Amino acid sequence: MKAVMVSITFLAIIAVTTVVFAGTLFNMKCESKTCGFEAGVMFGGGMAFQQLTGYCQSCEKFVYLQWTRKGSPLVDPNAEIVEPPEPLGKILDLRTGSTLTIFACPDCKGPFAEIKSLEDLKHCPACNKPEFAIDESKPTIVFD
Repeated sequence: MKAVMVSITFLAIIAVTTVVFAGTLFNMKCESKTCGFEAGVMFGGGMAFQQLTGYCQSCEKFVYLQWTRKGSPLVDPNAEIVEPPEPLGKILDLRTGSTLTIFACPDCKGPFAEIKSLEDLKHCPACNKPEFAIDESKPTIVFD
């Protein structure tokens, strides 16, 4: 009986660890006939880095800030450590009542709000219509 329990526990651990990934790339598409905006959007990080996602209105694209995940065994001890980004500030989103953290775009230095998850991306960033969804014709990619 004990051997069966150990085997079941081992299989459960294997099953859980094989489906947990640090990051995901979603191919998104605006379904509006007048827009058609498409973009790949990454959420999460990897074993060696952390990442935040946002959309820069000035650059008209998704942008990412990445920094070193401290304590990771995958980080080269001789590599330059990238520190987490400092936010420019926080603002209140009157539509949702939530607080948005604002960062500087790595390209144009303009402000952008962090998008924490796919669930927070309900509207197309180009046309603001609620028709932005995963493009089922393209693969979703997971990375670590």
